[in-house]
Amino acid sequence: MDIKNIKDISDDMLSSFDKLLERDCQPGKFSLVKLREISNTMDILYLLEEDDPIYFLLLDLFPKHKMVYIHDVCVSKTHRGKSLFKKSLVFLKEYYLSRGYTTFTLDASNSTKEEGLNQRARLYIFHSAGFHVNTQTGYFTQSGDYKIIKTKVLLNNKENVEIQKRRGEKYYVKNKRGAKYSVNINEIDKCLDAELNEISCPMIMSLKKNITRKRLRK
Repeated sequence: MDIKNIKDISDDMLSSFDKLLERDCQPGKFSLVKLREISNTMDILYLLEEDDPIYFLLLDLFPKHKMVYIHDVCVSKTHRGKSLFKKSLVFLKEYYLSRGYTTFTLDASNSTKEEGLNQRARLYIFHSAGFHVNTQTGYFTQSGDYKIIKTKVLLNNKENVEIQKRRGEKYYVKNKRGAKYSVNINEIDKCLDAELNEISCPMIMSLKKNITRKRLRK
C-alpha cells in the first residue's frame, strides 16, 4: 500500500482510479482529476496489482482538529472480502498518529445504489474495523444552518432513540418516553436527524494508543 497527497499523483494514475470508481463503486460521483484541482488537503491511499488499482481510500485532512476524514472507500469487486479496509487502517493509524492526528471519522451511507450495501451493513463493516457510532451528529437544516445534536438512531424494533453515551461496545440510549437502556451495534438500523429523516451515520475511531497504568507499589 502507498499513500500520497492527491496533488502528487499523476493524471494517468488518477484517471485509472476514476475508472475503478466508475466501474465498481460509485458511478458518476466525481472525478478525482477534477477534485485534485481544488483540493489542498487530501491524501489518497492506494493498492496496485500489476500496475492496476484495485483499492483506494480518499482522505480529507483537518490539521486544526487533528482529524482525518475518510471521504471515500473503493474496492474492486474481485478483491472484496479480503479485509483490505481493515488492514489499511493499521497502516494509516501509525502514519497519521506520527503526524499528530488523533481521530479518524467517516459517514456510513444510507444509500444502496452504489455497492448494494445498506446503512446497517455499512455500520457492521466499519464497526468490525474499529469504528463506533459517534454520540454527536452534525447536520444542515432546511434553512441552511448547521446544528449538532446527540445522535438519534432507529433500532431494529422500529423505536427511535437518542444515544447518550458509549462505553466499550455498548451504546446507552434514551427513548422518547425517557426510558434508558443499552444496545449494541447489531440493534441499530439507521441514523436520524432531529426531524427523524434518514441521514448518513457519523462514526469515529481514536488513534491514540491505550496506555496501561501500573499501580505504584509502596
